[in-house]
Order: sequence, then C-alpha cells, then structure tokens
Amino acid sequence: MYCPKCRTEYREGFRECSDCQVPLLPGAPPPEPASKFDPDLDLVIVLETNDAIQLAMAKGMLQDAGIPFFVLGQIATLIQDVDPFLHKWVRLQVPRDREKEARKLVEALQSAPATDQPE
Repeated sequence: MYCPKCRTEYREGFRECSDCQVPLLPGAPPPEPASKFDPDLDLVIVLETNDAIQLAMAKGMLQDAGIPFFVLGQIATLIQDVDPFLHKWVRLQVPRDREKEARKLVEALQSAPATDQPE
C-alpha cells in the first residue's frame, strides 16, 4: 500500500494516508520519474548582461518558447537588490541543441528599438 500523492509506503490494513488524507493504492509506488536535469548537458551562453530588465525579458521569451535555460551568476542579482548601483553580470545558458532558436529570440530582443520616453 502506498499514497499516490506523497508516495509513502504503508503496511496492509491502512486505508488512507495520514498526511495527505487520500485513499491508498495497492502495491509499491512506481519508480520516480527521471529528473529533467542532466548534469552532462552541454550548455552554451546566449546572453551576457547586467540589465535586469533585459534578463527578465529574455527568460520570459525562452520560457514561452519552451527552451530550458540556466542563469549563471543569478545569485549576483541579489546583491544588486541590496545595492542598486552594483550591476553584476549574469550569463543566460541554454542546451547546445536549442542554441540557434534561443539566439534568434535573444537577438530579436537586443535589436528591438527602445521605446521613446516622454521627457
């Protein structure tokens, strides 16, 4: 017997998970799904920036396109939150097999004209 929600195993005789309050299923829990993270993944840098807005927009575009990404140096942005005059550089990385697609998105972002601000 096991809980389908938290995957805790129970002895026979139990009917409900004491933590989740859901009915138990017979047998052993199925094996854990494979992790989405692959430590052997070949990552390439598609953007280096110290502009938090540009980084946020690039991350949003990659996420919308379903391209996995990793921000190298993202912890440095926390320092910038404390001291806004420190503009730490971060690197946006993607898997090599999605590099072309990611570069097109990032290049479109970098070449977009700046919006005119009223004076």
